[in-house]
Amino acid sequence: MALQTLGTTTTTVLRALPAFSAALSASDLARIQDMITDDRVFGAILGGYSAGATAVLTTGATHTNTTLDTLVATGGAGLASIHVGDMVLAADVPPGTFVARLISSTSVQLSAAATGSNSERVAFVRPQAPGLVTNGLLSIPNRGMLKVLPGDIIALDNTGWPILVSKNAVGYAGSQWVLT
Repeated sequence: MALQTLGTTTTTVLRALPAFSAALSASDLARIQDMITDDRVFGAILGGYSAGATAVLTTGATHTNTTLDTLVATGGAGLASIHVGDMVLAADVPPGTFVARLISSTSVQLSAAATGSNSERVAFVRPQAPGLVTNGLLSIPNRGMLKVLPGDIIALDNTGWPILVSKNAVGYAGSQWVLT
């Protein structure tokens, strides 16, 4: 098997918790914990199973405020299965954001304002078990635990899948990683 190249579609789509340490604030730790999502949640949807799906994949519009609207279901359970408290995963939605209120059948109010105004893919998922604890253990859902060392970077893609990058892989001139 030949090696392949893995990259991102843009340089800013991964949400990151920079410079892990045991002194992280409880709110930073909670935002990352809340976003880590078991890949089986999306596996059920991508396999074409709507029965038992606990996530909703949609397209929707953000507006640099707390309104997320023009929702159209594209996979998983239907829009009617979105609940107050569901985590919201999208490029312009800050980590740890959840559904604060159902406005209509195609609009929700977010717990935090979106950071941009765009039409984008959005996932609504039920909160998962904590994926990161202050002792530096990162739970990779359905896989096991990783030890996070001081200074390491924990990033999440738009499905909530965790990516651990060593501080040394980011911290040298010419690194392929950019942390801003």
